[in-house]
Amino acid sequence: MYALSTRTFELGNQVPFARANGLRDCAMPILSELYAQTGHVVHLAVPDGPAVLVIEKLYGPESVRVGTTVGMRCPGNATALGRAILAFSEIEPGGATPAQCDRPTASTVDIAMLDTTLEQIRQRGYATDFGEAFLGISCIAVPIVDRRTGRPVAAMSLSARAEGRSILRYRARMLDAAEQVSDHVGSGEVA
Repeated sequence: MYALSTRTFELGNQVPFARANGLRDCAMPILSELYAQTGHVVHLAVPDGPAVLVIEKLYGPESVRVGTTVGMRCPGNATALGRAILAFSEIEPGGATPAQCDRPTASTVDIAMLDTTLEQIRQRGYATDFGEAFLGISCIAVPIVDRRTGRPVAAMSLSARAEGRSILRYRARMLDAAEQVSDHVGSGEVA
């Protein structure tokens, strides 16, 4: 029988965004502040093909239960995190096949509407998800951009119980948080 060892954990933490002074370390004070101010679940994710890879998650005893874990891949088209990245990347979502576009719930944007949805995200600067990835959960996400290239390198999100569109009250705070992390990424501070 084989099992993962602590060496595997060490190797995993050598990935650039997980290293000391990497994206995760750079974003952590801002993610922590978001959690402290809102009490809602905070995620940080990076692009991984047509999906996003969750690299950090903050939550507490009063936070809604979201079915995500660090290291989990989530469909890019079905999550606010993924769409925040897709909208500002050079990927052509209109060329995606139905197999690449997961629909975890009946509310998930279908492939025919994806281009329109991404254009709306580009115009307002943030993505939303109202029960599209997880029933009963609302999410707002913003891209983190490398200032040198202008491309998204990650996204951060805030998730809460779906209560109408109340998650939108955090949009200014989320946009500001993304600017703060993007400033660090673009300054060369992030290894």
